[in-house]
Amino acid sequence: MKTAVRLKDIAEGMGVSITTVSKAMNNHPDISEKRKKEILDYARKMNYTPNQVARGFRKQATNLVGVVLNDNSDPLNARLLRGIEETLAVADYQAIVMNTHESAETEVKMITQLRGLNVAGVIIMPAPGSERTAEILREFGIPAVQVTRYLDKNDGNYIVSDDYEAGFKAADYLCSYGNEQLYFLNYLENVSSADERLRGYKDALKKNGVAYDPSLIVGGCCNQSDGYDAMKSILQTCRLPVSVMCYSDFIAIGAISAVQEMGLDLPRDVALVGSGDIGILSFVKPRLTTIGVQKLRMGVKSAEVLLELIRQAEESGEEEASGDTSDPQRMILKSDLIIRETA
Repeated sequence: MKTAVRLKDIAEGMGVSITTVSKAMNNHPDISEKRKKEILDYARKMNYTPNQVARGFRKQATNLVGVVLNDNSDPLNARLLRGIEETLAVADYQAIVMNTHESAETEVKMITQLRGLNVAGVIIMPAPGSERTAEILREFGIPAVQVTRYLDKNDGNYIVSDDYEAGFKAADYLCSYGNEQLYFLNYLENVSSADERLRGYKDALKKNGVAYDPSLIVGGCCNQSDGYDAMKSILQTCRLPVSVMCYSDFIAIGAISAVQEMGLDLPRDVALVGSGDIGILSFVKPRLTTIGVQKLRMGVKSAEVLLELIRQAEESGEEEASGDTSDPQRMILKSDLIIRETA
């Protein structure tokens, strides 16, 4: 098996010291441009690849960024991740992607592992009840940005969608159908995006003179299977026609399947709105009415903010690195109702 080329191998091949090679690799001013070019050209010829982890332990930081998501199999998270990775790559950083599956305990283990790798920073979709994660990031001065949700609206750096607006717009539009019941297939409790959308849903009902009925809220829906099961249960007991608002397009896919399986019509029998605007669902029949969420831009902005925090950390030390600044970076991106065929 071929072994990796080391700085020592380059130094011996060039007849220079390891220190000289290291200075060339790190663009140190003590070495001439001519000598640096010779060493770098030789390193490329030898197919030398820097050991980022080893370098990280020497520098106390690597060019690695931890990206901690709930589940990257969700198509919306794929768009988010694309924005993050492409933005980091321009600045010569690489993402290490991890999935918590909404477990706070798993999240703490992952953050501990990332700390051991001396990551330069972390972009995180915090799991419910994961306050310990925030403590670890602060304790060890790791720059961090929360994305798509936050643990505390008044704490930390975050880039999120306007989830209140998303919930309000979807419910307000569905109220125009005049159906007796407006169900909401919501996500997990204590997740800010789910809580904000529920708040928007309630205010839309109030605006339209509709009494809030907590029995119409189906919580704990995370994927297509949950959407299918919840929708099937609703259709077995409800009076048609009904309206249904889904926390995500992912959940809406399952709900649509249940409606079609029972031979019902969208939107005559069931008016349904998703959230997220998964691209393929604008082509599949019936085309899903949804709330457009700027996931790609959210990924780009979260990476840009993190890179700025990393720069501040390098210039100012751990106080800035921890994110405990007088000017936290926060952004709430607008969302739009996209009317198609399911409502």
